[in-house]
Amino acid sequence: MSNAKENETLRLETFSDGVFAIATTLLAFQLEAPKHPEGEFRSGLLLHALAKQWPAYIAFFLSFATLYILWVNHHRLYNVIHRSDARFMFYNGLHLLLISMIPFTTSLLSNFINTDAMALAALVYMFLFACICGTLLLMWIHASTDFYLLKRPAADVKVKTVRLGLIISASAYGVAALLALLVPYVSLVIGLAIVIYLARLKYHRERVV
Repeated sequence: MSNAKENETLRLETFSDGVFAIATTLLAFQLEAPKHPEGEFRSGLLLHALAKQWPAYIAFFLSFATLYILWVNHHRLYNVIHRSDARFMFYNGLHLLLISMIPFTTSLLSNFINTDAMALAALVYMFLFACICGTLLLMWIHASTDFYLLKRPAADVKVKTVRLGLIISASAYGVAALLALLVPYVSLVIGLAIVIYLARLKYHRERVV
């Protein structure tokens, strides 16, 4: 029975990794080489054309960094649980649904940075990450309540620390979404700060997982 539960968890994590990988691949499609115009096209013109695409670079970098750190936290979570149940699987499915929307919001932000519509684009972008952290929090609360799905010894798992960290992250993204209406560039800086914060969030007392 124990092996069956572990295999079930492994299958769920493997499927999740596939969704993360596809989302990352779709992010790369947001970067396009400049169009080759008719006539002569010197290196200076190419450099200028590349520089004009700076909104795409910012959106890609921030989205890739965030997506990668979200995957790291998802992986760390799975390293401290030993089984799943129906509710956990549905929470995980909701998490992956939102993850799959990151390429869309990245494209939205890339297309409307430095325009009058940037505030709304940044709001949607940050609100999605708030929801993603919220679903990760739901997964953690369900798995850690009474050590329900955690590996033994469960006392080595930083239950309260992780819960607080995910609450802070989801709340900070929510604040960033609201700030996007007033100062959209500041909201992007906050998003980058949350990435650094999540990167340092540890799930186990003895080792980084």
